[in-house]
Amino acid sequence: MAYTRAAAVKFAEKFWNVPADDGIFWLSNQAVVVAQVRQMNTIPTTSWKKALATDGWMPFFVDDGNGGEKAVFRRGMGPAMQEILINPWAGIADCAHFLSRCLSAGGLSIAERGVPSLVDRLQSLQNTKTLAEKVGQDAGQNIVNSGVFKPGDMIGYFNIDPKGDYNGAKQYAHSGMYAGKINGSKDGAITCHTICRFPGKSWVEDSWWLRDPGHYLYTFIHISDDDPAPDPGKAAILAGWWKAEFAGQTDFYFIQKNGSASKTKRAPVKGQAAAHFAEDTAYWFMASNGEVTLTWRKSGSVERWSPTGSSFESKIFIFPRTLTKLF
Repeated sequence: MAYTRAAAVKFAEKFWNVPADDGIFWLSNQAVVVAQVRQMNTIPTTSWKKALATDGWMPFFVDDGNGGEKAVFRRGMGPAMQEILINPWAGIADCAHFLSRCLSAGGLSIAERGVPSLVDRLQSLQNTKTLAEKVGQDAGQNIVNSGVFKPGDMIGYFNIDPKGDYNGAKQYAHSGMYAGKINGSKDGAITCHTICRFPGKSWVEDSWWLRDPGHYLYTFIHISDDDPAPDPGKAAILAGWWKAEFAGQTDFYFIQKNGSASKTKRAPVKGQAAAHFAEDTAYWFMASNGEVTLTWRKSGSVERWSPTGSSFESKIFIFPRTLTKLF
């Protein structure tokens, strides 16, 4: 079943600030089953014994007023609103579970509750491509602006702050689904749980980068089901070895028909079918007009090659770069 991006994002918008469709949200060490919690004698008065939906109690994640969120039952509105605490900010860890439900709603069967395992699972799939891995904010914006990264694709947040998430552990600490440049988002925004976000609805920052530099590195995982097939003729021209020259620097690119590429400083020999001592690897994508976008995994840099008859041309900023097909 092909992945349907719109369905995944629509699901996220519906459940962005409430428990997902399975009626569960996760803490660090256990699941909270909303239907079970409703039956508990949690209300510190004699007026109510249970938080039943038939009595108007609905679960939400809301701002706790201290930089986090809390899970609550609420009923009523305005000054008459009543609230029952389900769980404070400490311990809530629902991002991977929520995004698994979003992905599943889009047709990609995923069931992870930990961020490292979610990233590993996504990267292991045959229909995903890691466009950039553990790159900074500027490089990440290149990926977001490339046009290859689309709503419904995923971002893994790798903690590098010694005072950051999970006591500063250097690991994937958060995950989000890219939702696009919508609802006033200039740079592109995400949807997630913990803390809940959806573009234009969040009470906290929902730009894809979330926090200032120094907190996270970012991994961009693209689901490739709907990528357009490249033009066979242009793809045949593209495949092979190229020499790229700019400002006294020369790189050699090995581009394969399967959509991957690599680059090295070492000139190839005739018949060489791999880039020895590759500095970086990339995926390439061809638009309907034949323009090729390359996304480099280590650096997060993005290149565009435009078709010119029987070859391609490229620029760095506004300056042309010399591309020469070797063989």
